[in-house]
Amino acid sequence: MTDARAVTKIFQLKQRSLNKPLHIVVSSLQMAEDYAFVPESALNLAQHFLPGPLTLVLRKREIISDLLSGGKETIGIRMPDNLIALALVERAGVPITATSANVSGQPDTYSIQDAFDQLENKVDLYLDIGILPQKPPSTILDLTLDPPKVIREGPIPTNKILKKLKNAL
Repeated sequence: MTDARAVTKIFQLKQRSLNKPLHIVVSSLQMAEDYAFVPESALNLAQHFLPGPLTLVLRKREIISDLLSGGKETIGIRMPDNLIALALVERAGVPITATSANVSGQPDTYSIQDAFDQLENKVDLYLDIGILPQKPPSTILDLTLDPPKVIREGPIPTNKILKKLKNAL
């Protein structure tokens, strides 16, 4: 996550534009606070929706490279409801990047074979956890804006998020 060569390789493998940021997966809110400024609103939402399909866009700390953030002053923070991803992060003690295992613009992958068909032997390690359920990508909420803005609606509807934010005031 902080290794520029590894981050560059992800962009190359995915054929992803360098101005399109990658998100990071954290295993706890305490870890998130090491990499981003976590406002009270994010803490409130985390109580209700994390771990789960929500990406919180927050102001990044200096430790986050501009390469990872696409040159932006923000970073997407994820805490998915995937026990393997959370265990990897916990064991590593640092966040990992969060991106789909496909070439940009190509169909999402839900199995090792799907990922290998797109990324071939250019990936150092594949971790096979079986066929993944076909879920929509996470809801992305930008908390750096006033008012906060849903950038992409996913499994958590905008109205549910806005209700939780309003109730926290």
